Amino acid sequence: MQIPLLLDRSRPATLAAQIVEQLRDAILQGRIAPGTRMPSSRRLADQLDVSRNTVVRAYESLMIESYVEGRRASGMFAASHLPDHTARPAAPPAIIAEGGSPSSMPLPCMPIRAQDLVARNRNRLAFDFFPGRPNAALFPLKTWRRLLQKSLSQGGAAGISQYSDPAGLAVLRTAIAGHVATTRSIVADVNRVVVTSGVQEGINIASRLFLGAGTVGMIEDPCYQGARYAFEAHGAQVVGVPVDSQGIVTDSLPSLPATLIYVTPSHQYPTGHVMSLERRHALIAWARRTGCYILEDDYDGDFCYEGSPLPSIASLAPDCTLHLGTFSKSLGAGLRLGYVIVPEPIAVAVRSAKALLNNGNSWLDQATLAEMIRSGSYAAHLARIRVRYKENRDSLLLALRRQFGVAEISGASSGLHLFWRLPAGVPDAPVLEEIARRARVGVYSLAGGGAHDATDSELARRCVLMGYAALLPRQIEQGIARLSEAIDDALELPNDSLPRTPAGTGHLALRFAQQPALRRTLLPQASFGPDDPAKSRFPMPVVTNIYRYPIKGLSPQRLTDVILKAGHTFPHDRMFALARPRSPIDGHVAKWAKKGLFVMLMLDEALARVRTHLDVDTLDFTIREGNRQLLAVNLASEKGRNDVEAFFQQLVPTLNGTPRLVRAETGGHFMDKPDKIVSMINLATVRALEERWGVEVDPLRFRANVYIDGAQPWEEFEWIGRDIVIGDTVMRVDRRNGRCGATNVNPQNGLRDLDIPTSLRTAFGHKDLGVYLVTRKTGAVSIGAQVIAPTDTVQHHVGLALAAVSTMPERRFICRGCYYVYEEASGLPEQGFAPGTSFAALPATWRCPDCGTEKSTFRPMALSAA
Repeated sequence: MQIPLLLDRSRPATLAAQIVEQLRDAILQGRIAPGTRMPSSRRLADQLDVSRNTVVRAYESLMIESYVEGRRASGMFAASHLPDHTARPAAPPAIIAEGGSPSSMPLPCMPIRAQDLVARNRNRLAFDFFPGRPNAALFPLKTWRRLLQKSLSQGGAAGISQYSDPAGLAVLRTAIAGHVATTRSIVADVNRVVVTSGVQEGINIASRLFLGAGTVGMIEDPCYQGARYAFEAHGAQVVGVPVDSQGIVTDSLPSLPATLIYVTPSHQYPTGHVMSLERRHALIAWARRTGCYILEDDYDGDFCYEGSPLPSIASLAPDCTLHLGTFSKSLGAGLRLGYVIVPEPIAVAVRSAKALLNNGNSWLDQATLAEMIRSGSYAAHLARIRVRYKENRDSLLLALRRQFGVAEISGASSGLHLFWRLPAGVPDAPVLEEIARRARVGVYSLAGGGAHDATDSELARRCVLMGYAALLPRQIEQGIARLSEAIDDALELPNDSLPRTPAGTGHLALRFAQQPALRRTLLPQASFGPDDPAKSRFPMPVVTNIYRYPIKGLSPQRLTDVILKAGHTFPHDRMFALARPRSPIDGHVAKWAKKGLFVMLMLDEALARVRTHLDVDTLDFTIREGNRQLLAVNLASEKGRNDVEAFFQQLVPTLNGTPRLVRAETGGHFMDKPDKIVSMINLATVRALEERWGVEVDPLRFRANVYIDGAQPWEEFEWIGRDIVIGDTVMRVDRRNGRCGATNVNPQNGLRDLDIPTSLRTAFGHKDLGVYLVTRKTGAVSIGAQVIAPTDTVQHHVGLALAAVSTMPERRFICRGCYYVYEEASGLPEQGFAPGTSFAALPATWRCPDCGTEKSTFRPMALSAA
């Protein structure tokens, strides 16, 4: 290491003193970092042309002052810790030439905007749906390492030590030419191929060659931010052309002369539409007629999931098209390799522009990629990841439909992201982006996802980009579920006045206690252990109550029996709802929508002050308060519906308007989730919460269809993904039920007296209680019907669940990705970890069973008081 030191032999100070002074200042100012190896005395003496003894004396002085330290057989190092009495002086002021000052320096000729693709805060997201990012776990690391070592052993030293062709290695350009001939129908001479550092560099090269002050550059609207900003940076007038479901609208192309038009025909960014063949021919005809080059960005061109890809524009019009391609989506953006295929007349100019930018790309990366393409490994890799990404796409589509109903999607036939038009009841895209981020879910508006919309259109307000390649199917499902919960949670009123679990206690405060309508005598606790097999089961679970809720948010109606049909929801459950004033729900028959569009207990607790009853056959409807009947109408008549709407406007004055009574379409419902499900509560779990919190919790707060008793507390969570038999029907236990603010409302008097969701999350790291069932076999269910659970779960210990009442101290660890909780007392028997297995004993490779997060992200949870 050479340290800049200047010795002035005309000064009275000795040379050793000058060396000490300058090295001390360098250490104090941070120019020499703590622990840095200092030059040897011999080397520093040669550098300064002084005797070695002079340097030795200087080092000895610095050692006495504790600025450097010697290490045996290692040399001299800057001290790791400076002396306490020293203060770091400020850096010396910059030397200003005579007559100048920092403020007189010119600024850039024009402001330059650039897209921000760096994930500064995205690493804090548990579920990141950033568009266009591949899955790092699918990178062919072993293949890449093998080919890289092969490239190094075959001329690697010579290749690295000298400049190579700025246009790229000939072997890589040959491989790219063969690749695009097969996959894009582009027949190109190697001299027409130029290797770039990704698509953005190709855009910049084209902009530099064809745009400038007074020229016109055209882009899609909306489009990729990087193209818009590159055109602006070169002084061009930028004109946007709208896109629709067939790509750029060629009829809207202006007649004014342009020199360059940027398009993404394979998977339009951001909308995901594929440009039709007719539009491609129309664009080519316009470009030839006006003398405008087409800059074709083959965005996501490697990922076509349905049908055959259309021929690229460059294959149809090689004379007027610059074709951009990249390996960022298939291998990774960190590789920084792409290519541009240009018409023959401008090939030399493009190569020269590339040379002026950076004189070419890394020799080693180019050589490795060339061998990967030549050997067929790249084609095999593409085939493999295409299958995985299609599975991810299907998982995302399914998750959106399960949580949000009918999803209006574009771009599903190809690419690595979906373009989702937000349904009614979901906030605008910028607001949703922030709500999701607070829940550690990454969804992206156009601006957040790197797209530009010149008109701030409805697309910018009501559409988001959802990338899916970087996640696992299970993570996609959980991420969308959390997004849905975050949207619902954002609707809730502030809960600062509600009692919560005090820190350090195991009890839930309350304003007053009430007698739960369904509470039964607590079942005796059995002692479980390997030496007592006779006590290894609770009594056979049975159905104790069956309810339907004909009108969303209003009173339950108890049934003695019900016929559940396979693939259907609970009969006559949430068949009506009161749409909020000014909600975008038209007519008296409506499709499912997010609950924020309806009058509901979560926001409107006054609904619980009255008792309602609907005869589902005649549609006769009554409203009572105590023993007094307030209203009796028939919902089949318009007058009856109007009377109901007027009544609830008076009952809930915060509505600021008249709600509208709507009926679900045939086979539909207005439950909180759009799929065909039945909700179930295990009363043993409710009693476990009562014991833990020291209060009585009315099970009707949870508004379930089926209530069972006789199972273990929280055992229902162990049934997820499996079949149970209830009476004559077979049900699949589909997923947990996350609780919302409606459970805070006392169903007996309409007061908010508890904070159930927050208390659940405080105690257990989640707010789940109860499960959703899917009917697989039609059959009858009646009160008293037996519930036959999976046989290998009923033998589980009492402490099997994520949340269980325990009088013994237990250690729990929470996943920071999805809030899964590992309890040492319960273990994880399904993975072979017996109850009592410590978290430290889990292997380092163990991952969260819910979201796949690494063990290292888990954090200890505070012990709860008994």
